[in-house]
Amino acid sequence: MKFFDNLGTLEKIIFGVGGAVIIGCLVFGMFFYQYDPGNPVPIWKVLGLSGGDSQPSPAQTATPTPEQIPSPTTGIYTPTPLPTSSSSGNEEILRIGAFNVQVFGTTKASKHEVMTVLARIIRTYDIIAIQEIRDASQTALPALVDLVNSDGSQFSYVVSERLGRTMSKEQYAYIYNTQTIHLVGTPQTYPEPEGTDPFHRDPYIAPFKAHSGNFDVTAIVIHTDPEEATGEINELDSVVSYARSAYPGEKDFIVIGDLNADCTYFDEDSSSTLSSSDYYWCIDNNVDTTTKTTDCTYDRIIITRDAVTDFTGDAGVFRFDREYGLTIDETTAISDHYPVYALFYSNRDVDTATHTTSPSSTSTPTPTPINNNNGRAH
Repeated sequence: MKFFDNLGTLEKIIFGVGGAVIIGCLVFGMFFYQYDPGNPVPIWKVLGLSGGDSQPSPAQTATPTPEQIPSPTTGIYTPTPLPTSSSSGNEEILRIGAFNVQVFGTTKASKHEVMTVLARIIRTYDIIAIQEIRDASQTALPALVDLVNSDGSQFSYVVSERLGRTMSKEQYAYIYNTQTIHLVGTPQTYPEPEGTDPFHRDPYIAPFKAHSGNFDVTAIVIHTDPEEATGEINELDSVVSYARSAYPGEKDFIVIGDLNADCTYFDEDSSSTLSSSDYYWCIDNNVDTTTKTTDCTYDRIIITRDAVTDFTGDAGVFRFDREYGLTIDETTAISDHYPVYALFYSNRDVDTATHTTSPSSTSTPTPTPINNNNGRAH
């Protein structure tokens, strides 16, 4: 301390005051701020005391939660699965659709990978109308339904007689989930008026009802002849009229299937008997229902006006290729068509349909042998 002893009185006073000021500043700063060169935080906040500046510094601005931060676009397609049967409140949502499986016979049924994908597709529906079954042996469809049920599912089916003007016959089938849907009447092939022959393959009609709720519908599946698509589409209003008389009280009808209703076969912008206000086209003209390079809306779901209250507004194609990660070749091995679907509420029906048979009744015609199982797919 010799340095301090040698100072004069005035110098001692100046030195003491300066030191006191320096020490005071240090104490003041330590009390109000926890030192962090990048983020000075008032120590009264660290100690949990109140007071201080109410406006946070830029470094203290609240960080958005993950929900508030938009996810970056990755460019990776994330498929949206076709919704499974679900409830909207206490109301079940039902899926009804159609699928042209393209020359479905023993050859396709022998391909395990193809059958596995077909079974997965069918399980996503409550009712699916299958077209282009070409199988003289009558074994392919039962094998497919058995595969559908191999995971514990409970699907059943009804199938039409073999239909067609040529040796190349086809059948229609409705495959339906017996846990959500039952058949409530006898299915039948449309009986063409005597002396007429408007359809290459007459439509197949079947009435269904949901277990839960009051939803019921009579389905009319059709695979039109591509060269006669316009004429056949215009005859479908007559089929609906017939179905109304066959199932008294029913007001909800759905015309469904491969109508070939686009491209060179049909002018989708033209008027038809189904383009009146009595019908609503769930699958509109902007949907491509083909799996190849074509861009055509061949497959349709058309409902009568009274069924619109049952329709959720959700309809489209099931892109099973994206859903199951299939290549182009694997996709076209399944079919040259995508299945179409529409979703319906189970408890908004207002009609009072009556049916002639009990819910457990089914009608599976005796197979009619044919001599040819080949043909061109459309």
